[in-house]
Amino acid sequence: MKQVILGILLSLTSIYAVYANDEVSQEYLGEVLVVSREQLYQNPSEQDFARLVAFGLDTRYGVFVRSWLYFELEMVTQKISLQPDDEAAKARQRILFNLRRQIDLE
Repeated sequence: MKQVILGILLSLTSIYAVYANDEVSQEYLGEVLVVSREQLYQNPSEQDFARLVAFGLDTRYGVFVRSWLYFELEMVTQKISLQPDDEAAKARQRILFNLRRQIDLE
């Protein structure tokens, strides 16, 4: 278990290093957010949100990514309050919460 966690942390830091060293345009960040949102609403359990986490860990873009995660989480939470039996929305809520937590804990 420790090896798996260590492997995940090493891969995240390498991804972070790749994206943090390059200057990124605002359009590219927007594209990453759009793709992440599409992944979230297609089949979120099979998707990889590593690029989103890398941008969230970058101090230049972290506030923007955290804000985006906050508002997506709020929209999903409101949908769950209207439709409490929506399992897909609950899965999205868990993923968004974990992404936000993953970024905030780093």
